[in-house]
Amino acid sequence: MEDLELIREGKILRENLITIRKGELVYKPFKNTPEPVKCELVKICGIGREWQCFFYEGEGKGCTIYDHRPQACRELQCWNTEAVESLVEKDTISRFDIVKKDQPVYAFIERHEEQCILPDMFGLYEAALNKSYPETGVFEEVINVDIAIRTEALNTLKISLAEELFYFGRPVFQLLQQVGARVTENGGRLSLVWP
Repeated sequence: MEDLELIREGKILRENLITIRKGELVYKPFKNTPEPVKCELVKICGIGREWQCFFYEGEGKGCTIYDHRPQACRELQCWNTEAVESLVEKDTISRFDIVKKDQPVYAFIERHEEQCILPDMFGLYEAALNKSYPETGVFEEVINVDIAIRTEALNTLKISLAEELFYFGRPVFQLLQQVGARVTENGGRLSLVWP
């Protein structure tokens, strides 16, 4: 919550943020297996496959928002990570703290949360390990509703693709790909295939 003013003041823009929805699988710095997050997280976007902070520039330039960096960045000491680890999933902000109810995108986010409930990602992760995949029907409905709401918001509100990741998080079909699903498109509809 301490970082909310940085966003409200425009020091960190929404298009530089990504939402990780409650239940998504993430690798926490101190764990070897993915775990579902216990609450919604709003984080700074990364760059590249190895994940580098959006605001970090190499070649000696460093952090481009150093004077206005978030709490976790201020707490981080590479030689002692206890302080930053103690912040994980505590006093977090969500999209609903940032987006006001009177903003048109709020209704889209609310509808997305109601209609695109994330499946039990950890259960799917375990099923993938055991090669015992569930039926695809329910998941296909969710991924298609997810894309439909995103597309409607993009077309109606003219938001950027970067803002989409903040407003709606990662597409559900991408989350399912993390646990082994293959996604195909036929006639404007997405389908899932397990290995």
